[in-house]
Amino acid sequence: MTDRISMQTPSVVEYVAPQAREQGRQQGLEQGAQESTRKLILETLSFRLEIDDVQTFKSVLETIDDLNILDQLFTTALKVESIEEFKQALNTSTAIT
Repeated sequence: MTDRISMQTPSVVEYVAPQAREQGRQQGLEQGAQESTRKLILETLSFRLEIDDVQTFKSVLETIDDLNILDQLFTTALKVESIEEFKQALNTSTAIT
């Protein structure tokens, strides 16, 4: 009798597995978006301001996990006229996180 009940009753794993899989997928998508945005920021700074050593910002950008802040920094990278302006925006952003 108990064998029949356990075979008919879905296990906890059957309930949790799809949710865990979806959560993992969402986290992977967010991490990919973060990495892409960081790369775009560095490439934009390098191209627009003709800076060879933008990699100095890489370690700071990697500490920022908030995609909204990274998006704001990308927009800033598109608009700034100097590396000092970007440094100031970056310092402000990292003070927030």
